[in-house]
Amino acid sequence: MASYLHFIDPAELARIADLALLARTVVDGFLAGIHRSPHSGASIEFAQYRPYTQDGDSRRIDWKLYARADRLYVKQYQEETNMRCTLLLDCSASMDYASGGVTKFHYARMLTACLAMILHRQRDAVGFLAYHREVLCYLPPRSDARHLQRLFVELETLQPAGPTDTAGALRQLGEFLQPRGLVALVSDLLHPADQMIDHLKSLRARRHDVMVLQVADPAEQTFPFEKTATFVDAESGSERFTVPAQVREEYLENRRAHFDRIRRECVSAEIDLEEFATSEPLDRALHFFLHRRNHSLLTSSLRRRPAAATGGRR
Repeated sequence: MASYLHFIDPAELARIADLALLARTVVDGFLAGIHRSPHSGASIEFAQYRPYTQDGDSRRIDWKLYARADRLYVKQYQEETNMRCTLLLDCSASMDYASGGVTKFHYARMLTACLAMILHRQRDAVGFLAYHREVLCYLPPRSDARHLQRLFVELETLQPAGPTDTAGALRQLGEFLQPRGLVALVSDLLHPADQMIDHLKSLRARRHDVMVLQVADPAEQTFPFEKTATFVDAESGSERFTVPAQVREEYLENRRAHFDRIRRECVSAEIDLEEFATSEPLDRALHFFLHRRNHSLLTSSLRRRPAAATGGRR
């Protein structure tokens, strides 16, 4: 069962009511697939790089890193890494939309549960913050099994409602966190961008690695509607009678401009951002997260090892 559930339709996964069971099953299958693939590039046991020495295993030399750094490093693997990561989940009313079998919120909640399970398997400390107009719950990063179970219980009780204040949630999180952690925001990003971007940059300035996993419904990406309809803003309640053919081009252009600006600002601040549709399996989001996590381990380990600068040249 665990070998294939990780890549099935999210709407089928959503039928599993127990989030802990869902996350365990998906992550088991996902990690089994990584271990079987020689080309995944995201081994779950990777911890850090260390300078290559002549008595070391040359098979572990990372030649791509050599091409960039002009020094030899080998991959080091270990079971315990002790990274601190905090997951933020947007629980606003706009997340309650679905054109298909699963809402953005349900998809985001399943993804958050799987990310927490992956971090726990790594013995990383995982924290959690849920919010809409205000912070709904906050669990500081910890790595024990009881803490993970409490996180799943909190996830189970959450429901999307009300307007969103992502900037406020990020500001409060910045007051809680110790420097040099990993922060992952799961949101549809359907809100004003200015203050949110400022607070994301503030976290980067405090030496956190930051990633944004944007969740979108396929209908939001393409606006496929044909019949005239009254569209209701989920957060403000405002209504607009619309002929889709007359507004489709304007809508898609406004959407593109909004998210292109957010992406540009994130790129300039070295914040990773990727969009995931609720119709696609969780695999790509998990790969994205795991790749970024491993990159964070590399950069933090190099910061801690000043001797690495003297690593042997070929």
